[in-house]
Amino acid sequence: MTTKNYLREPYSRVLIPDESGGYSAEILEFPGCFADGDTVEKAYKELEGAAKSWIQARLSQGQEIPKPFDNLGYSGTISLRLPRTIHKRAAIMAERDRTSLNSFLTTAIASRVGAEDFYKKMAERLEQRFMQFTYFAHVYANFIAQQTEAKRMIRPLRHFQSVASTSASSPNPMLTYTER
Repeated sequence: MTTKNYLREPYSRVLIPDESGGYSAEILEFPGCFADGDTVEKAYKELEGAAKSWIQARLSQGQEIPKPFDNLGYSGTISLRLPRTIHKRAAIMAERDRTSLNSFLTTAIASRVGAEDFYKKMAERLEQRFMQFTYFAHVYANFIAQQTEAKRMIRPLRHFQSVASTSASSPNPMLTYTER
């Protein structure tokens, strides 16, 4: 199958607005395949280019291209085995919330999936803030080092004494440095 044929498949393309007014985009089935752009159209176009490169790289390395999620047969029904203690605690919590065990578990799973996205975004923001802080700390340290070096190079004025000029051609007094 060619790269174009793969891109015609129903892969999950996700566009997310970011704080700066632009958009980030990714294909969920292709790990590490993402792009961004100032507009939805630009982000989508960049994503298609990144996906083309991603597919070509995988094929050139002899690796499989994942199938689209839609073709994997997600029916919305799963069979779940739980330890008895977790089953009991979940049933009690569902009863306390006055909901069915199925609704309770669906909400719990959705919360976990949402929390994963939340933690990922928080980690990215924390990393960005840390990089900004590191940059400013570096700039400030360089500034302080330059200021300290400049102070060392300039002799304090209190060690200079004014001496009357001995030359008639120079009416300005001369300054001499005295060690203390």
